[in-house]
Amino acid sequence: MRSWILGLALVMSCAVQAHLLKVFAYGEGGRVHGSVYFAGGGPATGASVQVLAFDGSLLATLTPDENGEFVYQPEEPRDLELLVDTGDGHQVRWPVSADEIQGAQPSPQPGQADEPQALDQQQLLSMIEQAVARQVGPLRQQLQQAEDRARLSDVVGGLGMIFGIAGVAMWWRGRR
Repeated sequence: MRSWILGLALVMSCAVQAHLLKVFAYGEGGRVHGSVYFAGGGPATGASVQVLAFDGSLLATLTPDENGEFVYQPEEPRDLELLVDTGDGHQVRWPVSADEIQGAQPSPQPGQADEPQALDQQQLLSMIEQAVARQVGPLRQQLQQAEDRARLSDVVGGLGMIFGIAGVAMWWRGRR
């Protein structure tokens, strides 16, 4: 009887991982781009994304679209923390630094705003960094989502553990 209870508990505990809430966000061009999803890839469309300053004050509340994606435009680059809540007990936090949001955007020089000018090294670096951020942000998101998927080795390892525990339990029971 105990082995059935143990087996049932092991099988039921695996189902909990299917609803693991995940969030991914990155800064690009003065905005925060992100997505909210459950492990396995399904978007968390009914979630609420709270944008918090690092002192804990609420700056905004966002609702992800049908793909689980959201965009936030802060008034000024600052360190932020995203708190995602699905309302049914699933919560996750994700920090976004001010440097990532702002990038390396140079401040305009006084009196040169309307004059055509050659690009200096700082402006060129800023443009390169923005272009790379546009390309790398989605790749980082795909990598994060790929790490969350169950792999065949994870499934085989879990089954091996179940059979191993059942074997030890049967051996132990046979010794009595």
